[in-house]
Amino acid sequence: MKAIILDGYGGSDRLRLMDRPEPSPQAGELLVKVRAAAVNPVDWKIRRGDLRPILWLRFPYIPGGDIAGEVVAAGPGVTRFQPGDAVVAFVDMKRGGGYAERAVVKESAAALKPQSLSFAEAASLPIAGVTALQALRDAGRLREGGSALIHGGAGGVGHFAVQIAKAMGARVTATCGPSNVAFVESLGADSVIDYTKEEFPRRPDRYDVVFDAVAKSSFPACRHLLERGGVYVTTLPDPGVLFWGAVQALAGLFGPAPRAKFLMVRPQGTDLEFLGRLADEGRLRPSLALTLPLERSREAQDASQEGHARGKIVLEVGS
Repeated sequence: MKAIILDGYGGSDRLRLMDRPEPSPQAGELLVKVRAAAVNPVDWKIRRGDLRPILWLRFPYIPGGDIAGEVVAAGPGVTRFQPGDAVVAFVDMKRGGGYAERAVVKESAAALKPQSLSFAEAASLPIAGVTALQALRDAGRLREGGSALIHGGAGGVGHFAVQIAKAMGARVTATCGPSNVAFVESLGADSVIDYTKEEFPRRPDRYDVVFDAVAKSSFPACRHLLERGGVYVTTLPDPGVLFWGAVQALAGLFGPAPRAKFLMVRPQGTDLEFLGRLADEGRLRPSLALTLPLERSREAQDASQEGHARGKIVLEVGS
């Protein structure tokens, strides 16, 4: 099979298209013919070696944590899927394998592809979409009638967060650059802040959840924006978040206090099913900033690393 191989840490020039043996599914796993694979910031952070303290790679390594495609074979014990099913799934990042013509995924990390989405659109859901869902629902405990501020509302995670928060019945404010204001408004945001004209931490508004979807702010900068008992959520594993999380947890013993939480996405097929239902109901639509063939993975990762993409970047793998 054709696959993109990373043979060591470094720049995008370390990514090469090569022939590799086809993987085999073990108990509880699916072998999937990959039709599309999403490109996420975690992909190039892994490539550069940024995550070595928590994720050691065995080279050669095939990048990619998000796929959509068709089940080719099912390992022993699989009960929810059969060959021919169109699915969307998380790939185990330690094992790797998304940027390839075939990939193995756990049954528990897969869901049927939403009928309303193309393979490319569906492939954009796992890491970014489920991160947004778990940040708002689980870490932030956002409820119907609540309020959320999404920092980076036009990005891969942020554009999902805006739509998910609205689907949850919340009042949504989002920040973005001037070229993306109309786009974020079209996602359903009640209020959009152009961060080049207004520094959002100075606003007088208060929110139940502040979700930093681009990991460029901090709890001290956003604390005054939170309601009593509100939650600041970030995807950046910064020591400051852990420190403030502990401090505010102690403060919470004496009454409602703002909290700081770090979120690392948990691969859950049930969450993919939830997002799929939202998509088929017309309440969630992925936006694809760039779609490229597999052999142009270097270009795709470079575009992701540059930032400022509107929505998601996806590699189309097979027809």
